Amino acid sequence: MPEEDFYTPTDIDTLRMENELLAFEVRFLKAQLAELGGPADPRAEEDLVLLLRRLSNSPLGPFLRLRYSYRTLEQRYLGTDD
Repeated sequence: MPEEDFYTPTDIDTLRMENELLAFEVRFLKAQLAELGGPADPRAEEDLVLLLRRLSNSPLGPFLRLRYSYRTLEQRYLGTDD
């Protein structure tokens, strides 16, 4: 098969895929927290901190900071002050 017949993701496609993966991880962590009745599980909180760091350092970080809820999470779990 010629190489032109294969799909090659663009940068936007890659960002969309990463965004979908991160959104899935957030839903998973929220479900874990709800199942436990709150943030009593230190592992879930560690996962949330790791996820927030990944999001903060991604190319989408500046756009996410436009949302009040994201800034709140960053301040609460990463200790950032803007």
